Amino acid sequence: MKFADLEMKNPIVIASGPVTATIDQLKEAEKNGAAAVSIKQVMTRQSFRGNLRAYSVPEEVIIFPIDKRLDVEEGLALTRQAKEQTSLVVMVNLSSQEKDIEEYGRLAKRFEDVGADAIEINMCCPNFSLSKRQLGMDITEEDIETGAITGQNPKLAGEIVKVIKDYVKIPVIPKLTPTALDIGAVAEGCVRNGADGLSLVGGPSLAAPPVDIYNGGLPLYPLMDPGAFGAINGSAIRYATFKVTGQVAQRVSVPLVSSGGIDTWEHAIQMMMWGASAVSMCTSIMWRGFEVVDRIRKGMEQFLEAQGYHSYDEIVGLSLKHISSSDHLGLRPGYAQIDPAK
Repeated sequence: MKFADLEMKNPIVIASGPVTATIDQLKEAEKNGAAAVSIKQVMTRQSFRGNLRAYSVPEEVIIFPIDKRLDVEEGLALTRQAKEQTSLVVMVNLSSQEKDIEEYGRLAKRFEDVGADAIEINMCCPNFSLSKRQLGMDITEEDIETGAITGQNPKLAGEIVKVIKDYVKIPVIPKLTPTALDIGAVAEGCVRNGADGLSLVGGPSLAAPPVDIYNGGLPLYPLMDPGAFGAINGSAIRYATFKVTGQVAQRVSVPLVSSGGIDTWEHAIQMMMWGASAVSMCTSIMWRGFEVVDRIRKGMEQFLEAQGYHSYDEIVGLSLKHISSSDHLGLRPGYAQIDPAK
């Protein structure tokens, strides 16, 4: 199959995150049948450094306010290793923290030169100035206006895409934030300026964990104090990802890769029916290991065969014709049934 001019053996992409930060992880991804990976976010400059801390309830939600990012040289080295030691399609998730927007293009070109197959522009990470803005904190000259902040503005997002397209020949795929006022407008701005595909994730992008009611309301993050709003992922955002995918699929014609809450092969098929041409996962791997990728891949293939489909293209967007606004719904008569056992 093809995604944004990339030849892929199946629609499964491992999302940029804690599971795509080392060559050993990428090898495990390939061993378990993934077609592509997006390496851990690469930054030109880091305003703070950290290691992963998260509130996690397996099968439900993960919220992490801090994680390690890759410096440019670390990202270049990982990209080289991935191209030399695997057959994966390698996407590079990157963002520039420089005031000169041309730095996006120069950075992307460096990764193209070491073999990257595509550039995934990070317009979604909320754990920088977006988090501070939502807390009402002052934004200083030292704060990095990147990630989800760039994904709020259709004009800026489009300009970044155009700059990168001027520097590289490989596909450019912005990863958009669900917190944009109109993600469809941001998507259109990116596509007008040459985006070859779009990467989507459900939202809201930030959440807060529960608190310890017997310990002064301390947020229930392990090994960390104080707490912070954090990026929310996992099963809890699946339905928001369905919505974002369906929304953007009706606004643009480029292929979409969607992530957020895909835990089973059924979820992956549903995501494609909402308009995704490829599906991406991270949290399910953190909870269950890379073996979940193999189970999802096999389930998807068996579904296509059992239902008489000849390719994944046949199921992309099937659900879109069944969605409308609330004032156009046709209601059928019926009534609720009560379960007396509950």
